[in-house]
Order: sequence, then C-alpha cells, then structure tokens
Amino acid sequence: MSGNLDQGLLLALNSVAEGNMIVWKLANNALFRGFPIFFAVVALWFVVDCRRRRSRMLVGLFAVCVATILSLWLQFHLTVHVRPILDQALPLKVAEPQWRTFWDHTGSFPSDTATLFFALAAVVFLENRLVGFFCFLWVTGIIAIPRIVFGWHYPSDIIGSFILGSGCVFSFNKVPYLRMLIERMLTLFEGHMYIVHALLFLFLAEASNLFLSLQEIGKYLAQMSHS
Repeated sequence: MSGNLDQGLLLALNSVAEGNMIVWKLANNALFRGFPIFFAVVALWFVVDCRRRRSRMLVGLFAVCVATILSLWLQFHLTVHVRPILDQALPLKVAEPQWRTFWDHTGSFPSDTATLFFALAAVVFLENRLVGFFCFLWVTGIIAIPRIVFGWHYPSDIIGSFILGSGCVFSFNKVPYLRMLIERMLTLFEGHMYIVHALLFLFLAEASNLFLSLQEIGKYLAQMSHS
C-alpha cells in the first residue's frame, strides 16, 4: 500500500474518533471482542470427539503463537513507519493524550492484536467456513478497524496482520508432518484427555490477554541477556 493511500485512509477513519470512545472500549474489552472467537474455538473442539480435527486445531493454535511472536518481533526490529499516534507530524485526533506516553517501541507494523485474532479466526475457518467467515468479519470490524480509527495503526499494519496471522495458520496446516506428530501425541493422552483440555483452556485464557505473561517473561529474559 502506497504511503499516501495508507495515510489518507488513516486520516479519513480517524476523523470519526472524537466522541466515540465507547467504540474503543468495546474494541479493547477482552470479553466482548474475544467472545465469538473463543466460543467458536471451544465449541469446535468439543462438538465431536475427533482426534484428527483436534490435531488440526492444535497445529493452528501453534501457528497462532508463532504469528503473534513474529508480529511483536517485527514491531521491535523492523520500523516500517512510526506508530501514527506517536507521529507528531500527523494531524490526528487523539482521544486520550496519555496514549502517547506508555510505548516502549515506535514501530507498529504489523498489529500484534490483529495478528492474533486473525490467526484464531483462521483456525475456526479451517473447521467451519461459515463461522470462520463471521469471525473474520468480527475481527475486522470490532478489533482491527478501531485500531486505525484511534491512530494506533495504519491500514497497512492491519493488512500485514491479516496476511501474517491467517497465512501462518493456513501454511502450518499444509505441513502433514506437524498434524501427524500432534495426532500421535493426542493418541498418547487418549486416556488422560482432561490434561489436554486443561492446557487448551490455559492457552485460550493467556491468548485473550495477548500472552501478556509470556511477553513479560520474554522482556525480562532479554534484559537479563543484555545486562
């Protein structure tokens, strides 16, 4: 996407930011924004006791982790552009001035939040096309677009997130070895599936908060390695 088009779309969407904080609050409410996605993942996991389906879903959830980690790494190491809200040259309508004070990096490509949710929507899409399509629309309208409206991301950040998140899930599921490996692991746990179910719920609970606990551990280890 050209810089002029990217910036033009950003400013056009940002023009409606003032007086619409309820949109931002909904877009960042973990229960509201995540409910359709996580509900669909859990429902598809339990709707049938199918080892093949569950192995596909676990491959997809592994891809979700990889995509989210990559998106964060890219934000820190590949500054395609400065995050809009931090760019003083842009005539943005900033709903909350304090948003400019708590960033530990200036890059915004791609959006880690959108990457994670687009990837989860892709996991759902692989198992149920109709529900998955709804999840993609939900992520786009409820999570992705508000991040442009309020100046946290450029449109190109969101497009990059869609490609990275869904691309990782679709690509990983094309690797038969991964599916076979996880299917064999599920066979080993056949008499103890409650352990797998418990781990799934822990994963989804952490994913709903963008793996913040793991991010903190990663930052701490990075600081330790440079000290």
